[in-house]
Amino acid sequence: MKKMSYKNSIITAKQFSAVDMKTGKTIWFSRSRSPQHLYPLTEKNYCEAIKYAVQYGIDQMPILSVSAKDFPYCDFDCMDCLACPSRKWAVTDQHIKYPIIPIDMYKKILDEISAYSNRRGFNTVRFEVCGEGNPDLYKDRIKMLEYANQKCNMGVVYVSTGSQISDELLDCLVNNVAFIRISFPGISPESYRIYSNQKSINMNFSYNDAIHLLDKLCNTRVKAGREDSLLIGTRTCIRPLNAGHYDDFIHTIANIGVDVFQGVKVLIPDFESVKNETVSKEVIEELVTLKETSYYYGLKDYQIPNDLNTIYNNRTMVEREKPTRCWSSLISPPLYGTNLMCCVLWDRITNLNYHYGIMEGKENELENLMHGESAKFIMENCPKNCTECCSFKDNNFMESLWRVLKLHENLEDVKFITHY
Repeated sequence: MKKMSYKNSIITAKQFSAVDMKTGKTIWFSRSRSPQHLYPLTEKNYCEAIKYAVQYGIDQMPILSVSAKDFPYCDFDCMDCLACPSRKWAVTDQHIKYPIIPIDMYKKILDEISAYSNRRGFNTVRFEVCGEGNPDLYKDRIKMLEYANQKCNMGVVYVSTGSQISDELLDCLVNNVAFIRISFPGISPESYRIYSNQKSINMNFSYNDAIHLLDKLCNTRVKAGREDSLLIGTRTCIRPLNAGHYDDFIHTIANIGVDVFQGVKVLIPDFESVKNETVSKEVIEELVTLKETSYYYGLKDYQIPNDLNTIYNNRTMVEREKPTRCWSSLISPPLYGTNLMCCVLWDRITNLNYHYGIMEGKENELENLMHGESAKFIMENCPKNCTECCSFKDNNFMESLWRVLKLHENLEDVKFITHY
């Protein structure tokens, strides 16, 4: 029997369990799966981190994932883009010292993040380059990607419209990145043009350009021999002008060789003002039907929201459902420029009390930041004083395991099993 590829082993897993190997009893299990969200890591890595926290203290958790918003300028002006107000706060109002990180400092920061988790026995950090601007435009992107992969053993995720990916950058991505996700403002020529809202008259990046880019990425992946490890995917928001185009889009990207698709709700700061804008019955039927048939088209994973009642995403937290602590702020803190913070909600980005501090790549810098006064403030106030959460599912997953493991006598006997 042919051995399952690393990529397929992550995408096709059905659930994870914690088993006491001495007694053979299953003490915890979860069917909650987010393969695209965590790739190239899995829920199993997060289980090991929670076990480590129970053994050595919550404040000693490793950092498993960092989402880096490292270039605050964009050639698109997408409708409802959340980055516009935070870019103004960070760059125009000068609240972030280094919104664009100098490459020599960037390398030291990558070293420090990697070393922090290595000291705790975790050898791979998921490092996602995304958000706030177009990452293609960062002049030292190739150097940064090669260093993260080759020197720091990071599992790099690259999220972009791809509008400014040069041939050199494309080759670098295919050879150094674990997951490339191309964002589609719209999934037809018309919706792409309208939702991307590009201002340039002569240099607009079109829907067909984006499809051609995907084709080129998939073909280059074959030539590089990385079909078993490099995940290529797409993402779009579930918007009115995309209605009726999902089937054609899924068929097109699957034929090209794209692995995964993600359809998400639109995010805006004020959900209450749009909570009555609903997804049509026809679109719900189209999306749900594709969930059942996309595999036959050739996709490995197709992800849409479980709740399709509204177009916009509601992040409001219910008090009784809050976890005891914000696990995500410890295990996956985002980096905005050189500022390490607890999460990417607007009121947290723009409140420096919720920033761990500024990273410059100094030795043992993260030990000080993750155990300093700001860290204590974050631990005390998140999620206690949170009304919204961008990591609710992750936090509940980790909370449920922590509650079980903290009561178990012999953690050395506990192993985590992947089920297919």
